[in-house]
Amino acid sequence: MIGMIASCLAATVALGLIVLASTRRRRRMRRHPAPTFVFADLAGYTALTEERGDDAAARLAREFRRTMCALSREHGATQVKSMGDGVMIWAPDPADAIALAACAVEVVGTRPDLLPVRVGVHTGPAVMRGCDWYGSAVNVAARLAAQAEPNEALVSAATRTAAGGRLSAALDDRRDVTLRGVSATVAAWRLA
Repeated sequence: MIGMIASCLAATVALGLIVLASTRRRRRMRRHPAPTFVFADLAGYTALTEERGDDAAARLAREFRRTMCALSREHGATQVKSMGDGVMIWAPDPADAIALAACAVEVVGTRPDLLPVRVGVHTGPAVMRGCDWYGSAVNVAARLAAQAEPNEALVSAATRTAAGGRLSAALDDRRDVTLRGVSATVAAWRLA
């Protein structure tokens, strides 16, 4: 009986510590004036689902989410959510977000058990509600990912500027892209 009570008490304390850490992380995220958002999406996922079936596609999406979550942690970022074959990531540092994007293309894009990845990166103010983010910066990052070619990352001018000279990956091939739902064209660079 005492052992059961001790186990319950230990579990309650552990859960409390997890909730406290999560609350602190959300508070830190909410106070950031201009976070960087990274969207990563698997290219060819719909065709794979049709070809191999829902179970195989779900297994692949799960492995992609696991991989991106690990890469996010390695780069000081937080995976906000997953949406089927895509993930949304919050990063406090734009240079780290660019390094994460480069790593995602290199790691995910070369794994035979995953599909090619498209990545979009954008920095700007956004609104956090609960555990999710809303706003123009989020939308631009998602639209950049949609514009990227398979195994390509597109980085916005805002992110490039915010990262300054702290880039660990080379950016080349500047282009102006028209993004769905965004009135002005967005300058973007391809990660080399």
